[in-house]
Amino acid sequence: MLTEEEKQYLKSRIGTSIIAHRNKRRKRRRRYLMGVAAAIVAVLSSTIYINSDQGSSEIKNYVDATKIIIDTSEDVKLVLNDTDEIKITEQTSHISYAGSGGEVEINNSKKVAQSSKNTFNTIIVPYGKRTNIILSDGTKVWLNSGSKLTYPVVFNGTKREVHLIGEAIFDVHHNQKKPFYVITNDYDIKVLGTIFNVSSYDDDSYTSTALEKGSVEIAYPGSSMFGKSKIKITPGTLAVYNNKTKSIRSDTVDVTKYMSWRDGKFIFKKQRMDVIIKKLSRYYNAKIIIENEILKNQTFSGHLDLKDTIDKVLEILKRSTDLNYKKENGKIIIN
Repeated sequence: MLTEEEKQYLKSRIGTSIIAHRNKRRKRRRRYLMGVAAAIVAVLSSTIYINSDQGSSEIKNYVDATKIIIDTSEDVKLVLNDTDEIKITEQTSHISYAGSGGEVEINNSKKVAQSSKNTFNTIIVPYGKRTNIILSDGTKVWLNSGSKLTYPVVFNGTKREVHLIGEAIFDVHHNQKKPFYVITNDYDIKVLGTIFNVSSYDDDSYTSTALEKGSVEIAYPGSSMFGKSKIKITPGTLAVYNNKTKSIRSDTVDVTKYMSWRDGKFIFKKQRMDVIIKKLSRYYNAKIIIENEILKNQTFSGHLDLKDTIDKVLEILKRSTDLNYKKENGKIIIN
């Protein structure tokens, strides 16, 4: 029989053994959790690095650094390498780049030589004017009123990038090995060869893309913590990104109306009057104010010929709606 002293000694040994076993289990668990945490950190670091690398844009950095603004000038301006400005006075102008980028032709009459080593050129289209450009890779761009496009003189590297503020229609020259990107302040569009419209004005709460031909991939800031979310759209689709809610929606539409301004027309189908007036203000460079709140929400369907004067266009709207207007202190007031 064990004495009382032997019993106490044995009890302490058992307790010590249990504690040691528990400590070993805790250490193993701690090492396991630390390993898992390290793996998660490694994955997160890798993901953030990859997305950061994909999201970097030389042209976006250039635009942010130079801050060439869309001013109130009445002339289209071609800015060569952020220093030399060429003013173009015509209502509608055409600019074409040689394949080498070393020569620019304006309105099929004026030729300007520049170094192909220049990084970027910028075209600024004020309200009331339009222009179209053939870039050095053969891509065609139609720029609407109040727009700015920045682009390389020549497209070097593995991708072609341009930066847009405002509205433009792109007919991208196909190059499987060198995808084309349209960078906006809201989202980026990746294409190989296609025709689409992009509207990304600073004073709108949205950026939209209407696809006529081909396919595009849009990368936009969403709710994901792992960088930008992506959506692919097919012909006959309109994608609209709300820059306040950081959400995007896509709908099947007749894209003709989004391309019509290129041919001097606006086509509307149940479009709100305040949206129509905003487009007309940009196109004609006119200050138009709607005083009646009910009229802002009224819709209109039809065609407006933009070769007509703003007065004639407003008369057409007047005959089709409850609209009345007057001119006062250089403004058109609708009531």
